[in-house]
This record gives sequence, C-alpha cells and structure tokens, in this order.
Amino acid sequence: MFLFLTVSLSPVKAQEQSKLDSLNVLLETAPNDSVRIYQLVNISREYYTNNIPMSLEFAQKALTLAEKGKDENLVAYSLFNLGRSYFNQGFLEISTKYFYRYLDIQKAINNSRGTAYALVNLGAIHLQLKQFEKSREFFEHGLETLNQLAKDDDVDKPGTDIITIYNNLGIVSQNLGETDKAIDYYTRGISQARKTPEEHVILANLLNNLGTLYLEEGKLAEAFGYLTEALNIRIQNDNKSGQVNSYRSMSMYFNKQKDKAEELKYLNMGIKLADEIGSISQLANLTEKIFGYYQELQNADSALKYNILFTEYMKKLNEEATRKELAHLELASQLKEKEKIQQFEQKRKELLYLVAGLILTLTVAILSLLYFISHSRNRRLTLEKEIINLNSKNLELEKESIEKELDLKNKEMATNVMYQIQKNEMIHDIVEKLQKHSTTGLKQDDSWILEIIRDLEKTQEKSVWNEFEVRFQQVHNDFYKKLNDINPELSTNERRLCAFLKLNMTTKEISTITGQVPRSIDVARTRLRKKLNLTNSEVSLIEFLSTI
Repeated sequence: MFLFLTVSLSPVKAQEQSKLDSLNVLLETAPNDSVRIYQLVNISREYYTNNIPMSLEFAQKALTLAEKGKDENLVAYSLFNLGRSYFNQGFLEISTKYFYRYLDIQKAINNSRGTAYALVNLGAIHLQLKQFEKSREFFEHGLETLNQLAKDDDVDKPGTDIITIYNNLGIVSQNLGETDKAIDYYTRGISQARKTPEEHVILANLLNNLGTLYLEEGKLAEAFGYLTEALNIRIQNDNKSGQVNSYRSMSMYFNKQKDKAEELKYLNMGIKLADEIGSISQLANLTEKIFGYYQELQNADSALKYNILFTEYMKKLNEEATRKELAHLELASQLKEKEKIQQFEQKRKELLYLVAGLILTLTVAILSLLYFISHSRNRRLTLEKEIINLNSKNLELEKESIEKELDLKNKEMATNVMYQIQKNEMIHDIVEKLQKHSTTGLKQDDSWILEIIRDLEKTQEKSVWNEFEVRFQQVHNDFYKKLNDINPELSTNERRLCAFLKLNMTTKEISTITGQVPRSIDVARTRLRKKLNLTNSEVSLIEFLSTI
C-alpha cells in the first residue's frame, strides 16, 4: 500500500533532541527566508513521532513564511508537508485541502512530477476514506504522469512511487471486487519491483497481497508460490514485521489445505516473532487465530488460554487506541480553537480593511476634490495669465500702433515744417529782392509795394508758427503740461524751443522758423538745459525732451 508514517505523541529522545537543537541553530542563523522555510519543515518532520502540535506549528510557520515571500515552489513545498502532517493524524479533510492547493500550484507552474505526487497523495487519502472509485481515479492519473516522465527521461528502473501505485491500485480493485484488475496491477507491480533489488519491502508486500488474493480465489498453488517468495525475501532482509505477516498468511494457506500442524507451526512462529518485536496488534491478530484454531479442535484449555491472551492484547490495543483518540480529540480541539482565533483575526482584518478602505476612499475623494479645486484654480490662473498676456500683446500692438501713428504724424509735421521753412525762405528771398528794388527804383506812388513787403514779413513769422502750433498740439497734446510740471517758469520762446527739439530739429531749421540767428538759439539751448536741471548731466537736451 501507499502508506504515510503513523505518528504518536511520545517523549523526545536525547538523540532526537540533539538533532532538534542543531536544526534550531540552523533556523536562527538562516541567511534568508528560503533556507528558513526548509529548516522549519525539517523541524516539523522531527516532531512527527513525538510532539504533534509542535510538528503542525512549525509546518504552519513554514507555510506562512512561504506565502509571505510569494515563492510558488516554497509554498508548494510547505503545503505538501502540512498535508502529510494532517494525514498522519487522521485529519483527512484538512489534509485534502492542503494537497488540493499543492496540486493547483503544480499545475499552474507546469510541474508534471509535482502534479503526480499530489494525485498519488489524494488517492491515498480517498483510499483511507474507503472512497475506492475516487481513489483509483487519482492513482491512475498519477501513474500515467509518472510513467510518461520515466519514458521521457529514458529511465530503465521504475521509481518507488510507480511500484507503490501498482500495489495501491491492486488493493483498490480488490476492494471493488475486480479480481482480474487487482491481479493485473499486482503482477505489473511485481514485474517492476524485480528490476529494482532495493525495493524488496514493496516487492514482498506485492507478492504477499497477490498470494492472499489467490487464497481468496481458491487458487492454492499460485498462492503458495507468491506467499513463499514474499516470506523468503523478508527473512533475507531481516524484515521481522513483514515476516510476522507472512507467517500469518502461510497459516491461512495451510488452513485452506487442512494441514493443522503446519497451520499451528506458522501461527506459533508468528506469535514468537511478534512478541520479540513487541507488536501488540500482530499479537492480538495471531492469538485470535490460535483461539479459533483450538476452538475448532474443541480444545477448551488451550482455547481459553489464547482467548485470555487475545483479551489482554485487545485491552492494550484499546487503551492505546483510546490514548490516540484522546490525543486526536485534544488536537482537534486545539485546531478548532485555533481556527476560531484565525476566523476572529480574519474578521478583525476584514474590519480593519473595511475601515482602511473607507478612509482610503474618503482620502481619495478629498484629494480628488482638492485636485479638482487646484486644477480649476490653476486653469483659472492660466486663463487669467493668457488674458494678461493677450492684453499685454494687445497693449504692445496698440503701443506699436500709436508709436507708428505718432511717428507718422511727426513725419507729417516735420514735412509740413520743412515745407513752411522752404516757403519762408522763398518769401524771405522775395522780400529781400523787393527791398533791394525799393531802395533804388521805387517812386512815391509805389508805396503800396513797401506795404506788401511789411505784410509778407509779418505773415511769414505768424503763419509758420500758428501752423506748427496747431499740428504739434494734435500730436503731443500733453507735452506742454508735462513741461510746465517740470518747470512752470519757462518762457513762451523756451517752450517753443522745447517743441522744436522734441521734433529733433537742428539749430538751422529752428533759426529759419523763428527768424533768430543760430548763435542766439545755441545760447537759448544752454539756458534751457540749466532750467531743466541738465547742466551736470550727460543726457542731451533732445534725448531728455523725447521722453516727455
């Protein structure tokens, strides 16, 4: 059969304690979580035979640490160990849960060998539950996978797992009453085991199981051959527990043969060896058979003797079973309490997650609102900035337009002034010519010519200045006001001189308009600089007036 180790609670031996101490040191000095997980599993396995709660505690620690690290291989490794631990304690439902998780991971990472191990262990669990159809389904799938792996790896020798599965499938088929299938599985297992001498234990089990099956079918000759070979293999390898089982099987064979002497011989050999190894269960089984043997012979004294022995052994077995059951119930209670604590912790975590979720949601809502407000504010500021920039550009454009318009008007004014200057010069020439002729050739009756000359001289100065004054005010309407703010004591001629300089006119051009000699204009400019507080300044008079 595909068996797990049976675990009981017993004191820790000195040798085992020494190994546990070494493993704990390795655990404390582990360089990383991966090594720590392996050490936790090793410690869990050391507690299998003496301290079940500690075994499960370390196994659970390994799984918790593996799940924290999210390494699928380490999680699977820890799950497998926990599955075995719970199976050994008879908690088959819990064991199934861990092995199904182990199976899911192995399928997810496409690990065929791991998948096969999961299937085989689930098959063993269902076999213990006597769910034979389900058990066979898992065993067959596991066997198919392992055979394919052996074929891919080109392995001649079959593995222990494959041989064990054949034995388990034989047991399942036998329980389902499918004798031919059971014989086929046992035979194939025996064939595979013969290729591997070190697999003598499972080979002897297969031979004994097949021999026993032939006994049930009444095929005594076939049964004897397999039972004898199983016994010889167990004797050769000093497998005393197996020998006891073989002696019992041989007694059953001779019972079928009606050979009472041989039947009793093998029963006595079995009892002697079972007593030697201290196997109470085997002693109980054999004493019951000898009790039946003597009862059949109507040997009351011997039957009573072995009935008493059987009763004592059964009492011990019941006591042991009771202790195991109590330990099982205590462990179940602890697990149930632990499960309640875990459920409480889970609910507490869920509540914390709910509160955290609400806080997070509220925080996100507040942040979203703040972001919306900030975004809206930034957008508004951006729009305001764009409007300011646009207004600034518009102002610049307007400024440029005004400057262009001002420049144009200044040019028009300058053109007009130049025209007036040319006109004055022409009038001046005419006046000079008329005056020249008036002093030489004019008669008494020609006095009107002198009058015209005087009118032209007056018109020359007045018209030029009036024309200039009108046009200048149109272009620089607040120039005189600003000038008056700087120095209200400026004379009319000084204000006019400022206007001419504002237009960047030369001394000669000003002289033509005003009729003053250039020297007088230069003196007037010097006096004007003093009144405008520019005497010690490097700024020119024209440059200063252009800013007004």
